[in-house]
Amino acid sequence: MFLGLHDLSVGMTASRSVLIGDGEVRAFTRLTGDDAPVHTDETHARSMGYDRRIAHGFLVGSMYSRILGCELPGPRTVIMKLSLDMLKSVYVGDTIQYQVTVGRVSEAARTVVLELSAKNAIGERVSRGTAVCLYKS
Repeated sequence: MFLGLHDLSVGMTASRSVLIGDGEVRAFTRLTGDDAPVHTDETHARSMGYDRRIAHGFLVGSMYSRILGCELPGPRTVIMKLSLDMLKSVYVGDTIQYQVTVGRVSEAARTVVLELSAKNAIGERVSRGTAVCLYKS
């Protein structure tokens, strides 16, 4: 069952855990052509002051898409606006816990504003932001 606009209430949440592994980084590199060495070369990443390779910021941010499109608010919506702050680097091999929370529902505009947050395995917030989704049916 898909959630309708009237099913939503402020504070509702959905979350998922994602391993940002080497396979994800390789696939993202192939898809985008972004083969910057900080993502693909351990030695280069260390020369920049990182412990190891870091994941692409857009790869990390893209993982919100599954929650937004499939769970909360779900398949009856499309993303109209997305704002993300990348707060900490995500290393290849990190597991990230993503959470989406309903912040505001507007029946008049048929939109929902969602708060986005992602944390690494030690509880450090790696990204935060907001999404505005429009109900289309």
